[in-house]
Amino acid sequence: MQSLRRLIPFARPLHHFFPEYIVYTVLGILFGLLNFTLLIPILQLLFDEQMALSVSKPAFAFSLDFAKDYFNYIFSNIIAEKGKFQALLLVSACVGCSIVLANIFRYLSVRVLLRLRLKLIEGLRNKLYEKYLQQSLSYHHHQTKGELLMVMTSEVQEMEGSVVNSMQVLLRDPFVVLTYFGILFYWSPKLTLFTLIFLPITGVIISAITRRLKRLNFYSQEMMSRIMSQTDESIGGIRQIQSFGAEKMLKEVFRKMNLDFSKHSKALAGRKELASPISEVLGMLAALTLIVFGGYLILEGATTMSGSGFIAYLALYTQIIQPLKNLSHTSSVLQRGIVACERIFKTIDSPIDIVSEANAIRKVSFDQKLELQNISFGYGNEAVLKNIDLTIEKGKTIALVGQSGSGKSTLADLISRFYDADQGIILMDGIPIKQMALEDLRALIGIVSQESFLFNETVLNNISLGKPGASKEEIIAAAKVANAHNFIMELENGYETVTGERGVKLSGGQRQRIAIARAVLKNAPILILDEATSAMDTENERLVQEALQQLMQDRTSIVIAHRLSTIRHADGIIVLQKGSIIERGTHDTLMATDSYYRRLVAMQEMK
Repeated sequence: MQSLRRLIPFARPLHHFFPEYIVYTVLGILFGLLNFTLLIPILQLLFDEQMALSVSKPAFAFSLDFAKDYFNYIFSNIIAEKGKFQALLLVSACVGCSIVLANIFRYLSVRVLLRLRLKLIEGLRNKLYEKYLQQSLSYHHHQTKGELLMVMTSEVQEMEGSVVNSMQVLLRDPFVVLTYFGILFYWSPKLTLFTLIFLPITGVIISAITRRLKRLNFYSQEMMSRIMSQTDESIGGIRQIQSFGAEKMLKEVFRKMNLDFSKHSKALAGRKELASPISEVLGMLAALTLIVFGGYLILEGATTMSGSGFIAYLALYTQIIQPLKNLSHTSSVLQRGIVACERIFKTIDSPIDIVSEANAIRKVSFDQKLELQNISFGYGNEAVLKNIDLTIEKGKTIALVGQSGSGKSTLADLISRFYDADQGIILMDGIPIKQMALEDLRALIGIVSQESFLFNETVLNNISLGKPGASKEEIIAAAKVANAHNFIMELENGYETVTGERGVKLSGGQRQRIAIARAVLKNAPILILDEATSAMDTENERLVQEALQQLMQDRTSIVIAHRLSTIRHADGIIVLQKGSIIERGTHDTLMATDSYYRRLVAMQEMK
């Protein structure tokens, strides 16, 4: 239940909701009670029973007896002056008004809960999305996208459909049951005490049925997470799946996964739905037993209750059955919601690896140099970088080369603080980057990667990602520097053209030039180019390379190079092998010796 209590802050300010809700709920219950109380004079009139009428006006007192006596006083006067039929019309009109008012107040109470519900769900989704954006790359590498989407969509919906919907039951129905039982006890203590025997029996049976629901729900939702992950991966890799003819194998994998989910869902649904019919049967058995016992008391003269009073008593008692069923059914529904809440708060509570320190240093410029001192880093037990020492002066272009897996991209990620080094320190102008405000560090670095990610947005919005609020003139100027303006103007809607998911409507070269325009607009003093032209044809590479040369002017650049011909003019070349720096120098100095770099260049020229 701890996870349910943690929902409260997301629905604040609660004091705006509960007083209003309580007023509407109490009024709805009172007018609902009035309906059944007024049944007694109606039945007495219809069956021509002897009525206990009051001739004298009773003295005021805050009690049910005063209300009853005052009604009898008014009722007797109407019968005496206008006859029983007019009295019947009056009582029927009162019942009609009471029904209307009871339902109006019930509706208003539901509207209050609706506002509370929407506030809570809105807060949860905002918190989850904020958490996803704050988490480090390491976190996202260890979590599948399907699991994260499952929490944001299915788990929140499950929580909304079970916990939030149960709030209406938990906040209203206990009031209804207690109030109605109070009235019933006032009418007939013997009958009401007799009915209370059935409540513990029903509770024990329902709790026995729902005991395993939480465990079944957790496994079922875990399976749905795996199904979403499998589907997401298959859609994302459809080209590879079809090219390798893997459809049959993946269909079999998915079929088994889906079958397992269906089996557990069947067991879960069966156990959940069993609570409702059992509670209904028990409720009807209780009602029948009550009829028998109440009829015996009336027929034997063991109670002062009249036949019409007993019918009204039964009518009111039947109104308790549904709230009791709701409460018993809620116990099973809540188990699903508790599991969803646990998964949601597990995500919300997950620690953020990369954060700014409490008294982080604010820094808005890069003035001297970047220094990497004795940097080591690994993913788990696998060492990726070992004892890296490197100094990058402001305005210089440094190229990182080496075979795949040598640690080039990881080194760039450490500078951007997507990860923190396991050992060593990285300094910017003599300040450890861990002591800098994270937003300031990232603002000083622009990145153009091999796979340029575009959002399913307009070209204009994709370019302005690094500088929200930039004018269209600034965006167009950046696009021109990136050699992107001409092809953008040829698109269907120019800068207002939607690029599609991940930029699918554009070619690789076009996506890359938009990414370069994004970096140009950001205008960061440090630039990281992560194999930005490695997967392009000659024409696109030429256009992108020209754009990159424009972008690199007057900036400190770290170039991760796949095609070594593009880094000949770098101020320094760092050669990495198995996570260590094995060579460093300019292109000319490295080519002048029997270096590993020279052999890499020779191998590429032979291709």
